[in-house]
Amino acid sequence: MIERIDNIIQLVTTGTCAVVALYRAVRLKDRAWSVLGLFSGVYFLGILYWLLFLLFYGHTTEYSYIPDLCWYSSYLFLMLLNIYVREESSGKDSFPVGPGAEMREIIHSIRPSLWLVPVFTAAMCIFYMQYGDFLSNIIAALLMTGLIWHASAGFLSSGEEKGKNKNRGVYAVTLLFCFTEYALWTTSCFWMGDTLANPYFWFDLLLSITFLLFIPALRKAAGK
Repeated sequence: MIERIDNIIQLVTTGTCAVVALYRAVRLKDRAWSVLGLFSGVYFLGILYWLLFLLFYGHTTEYSYIPDLCWYSSYLFLMLLNIYVREESSGKDSFPVGPGAEMREIIHSIRPSLWLVPVFTAAMCIFYMQYGDFLSNIIAALLMTGLIWHASAGFLSSGEEKGKNKNRGVYAVTLLFCFTEYALWTTSCFWMGDTLANPYFWFDLLLSITFLLFIPALRKAAGK
């Protein structure tokens, strides 16, 4: 019963985020809001499938390929959102010109601390392989590596460069989203049943709130 309520709450929050984002995308003709709408919308579809399966069959699906595909797609859209808001604040003129100039700028901007990201995601991937299949864990690790990398790079640079700190909320909420996803995956490995004592449901509630936090964060970043 608690799992059903938890999924319903998350369905409402992801749906709300999708509707608000797509409404603002149409009204303001802003690409960032469109990407946020796609991110929350495909995540909504994954939760919808999961909830319907739970309601019809009384248990969660053993093979979660359909919701996994939705959630993997949502990670890509969220990564694009982080890249987009960072490029928008930088402006096209801020990139150097000439052959290989953009690649040199990317390499130069890489901070040594960011290499901890693939170390973390690879270690967690190896751990999760003890509980799930190899392919899905590898795909999730690769997507999370890119997502955490871009959010961390944006967050670190936003505190130093003038005009970029307005995007800090988007990066911070993205990192919170990633943290909550990893917390959910970890607690699901040590399932404690359909009870409020199970930390999984508290992390899932935090994930639901995270979707609503994206709306004010992007409003500040987009300035609209």
